[in-house]
Amino acid sequence: MERSRTRTRAVLAAAAIVVTSTLVTACASTGGAPSPSADGGALAGKDIYLVGAGDVNPWAKAHNATIIEGLEEQGADVTYLQDPYDVELEVRNLEQAVAAAPDLILLLAVDFQATIPALSRAQQAGIPVFNLSDPPGETEEYVTASIEADHVALGTFAAENIIEGLQAQGLEEAKIIAITGTQSLEQVGVRMEAFEEKIGEHPGYEIVAIEDGNWDQATTQRIAEQLFAQYQGQGGIQAAYGMADNQAAGIIQAAKQAGLEVGSDGLIVTGSNCYQVGIESILAGEQYGTATQSPYEEGEFVVEQVISYFGGEQLPKRQQAPETRVTVANAQEILDAGLCP
Repeated sequence: MERSRTRTRAVLAAAAIVVTSTLVTACASTGGAPSPSADGGALAGKDIYLVGAGDVNPWAKAHNATIIEGLEEQGADVTYLQDPYDVELEVRNLEQAVAAAPDLILLLAVDFQATIPALSRAQQAGIPVFNLSDPPGETEEYVTASIEADHVALGTFAAENIIEGLQAQGLEEAKIIAITGTQSLEQVGVRMEAFEEKIGEHPGYEIVAIEDGNWDQATTQRIAEQLFAQYQGQGGIQAAYGMADNQAAGIIQAAKQAGLEVGSDGLIVTGSNCYQVGIESILAGEQYGTATQSPYEEGEFVVEQVISYFGGEQLPKRQQAPETRVTVANAQEILDAGLCP
């Protein structure tokens, strides 16, 4: 993970990890930090399954690759079972992982409800499961630990970007659209609740549409085109939230095709999820803002926690990585730090 080790951490290092809920005690060994084995890794001999969203999503691809590389560098044998946001395939993959009885399962789930039977079997078999990125929702009782992004902060930052952009234009009233990631994910609901709460502090700002873009740029662009046309005769749309930066890019493209101006003097667009395309768009003056949730930082943190777990350390039941709001004021710093894929 040479690239990971040399990546600047200054942006996120100032924020402390937010720890919630109770501690869980690792059962892999007794206390103390793990020492590298004779094979050269702290995880030598460990069989680990990674089950989750497929590499069709750029964020997930970077996140998964960071985790796999980090675990393998420490000597672990990693089996990666991916699905392209296919719930049935994800359940089959998880069942396959449980049947293999590995030392650990890492799960980036699409539909928590669907995974409960397999998670229950894993729990009964004594197989530890780490939930990744998403709040665990109703599966919390079945997982050993949950390593999450701070989705409340991400939703709030998106709203703050829009509010700041609209206020800079002097607008006291505005219509806002939100095109989200896959709405079956717990994180989408958490982000939208925070987003709506913050926007709700400004009664003149109205969220007129919330649509599922499934984290996909083309899908998001198509939805945005339809919404721009729908509200053309009703005063138009003044701001848009694409839940990931690739989705924000789709919104910007749709706006341009509709003949709308984008940027500080036009449609205010915010993204999230730390894509390089979003950072570059901010610097180009087309996207107002975004937020972090760096897949590299989050993936590295997962590897650190796995090493700690097998070293016998106590892990919090739930942890949230710190996030940073991004605007033109700090976009270059984020880009230079290499935090975004």
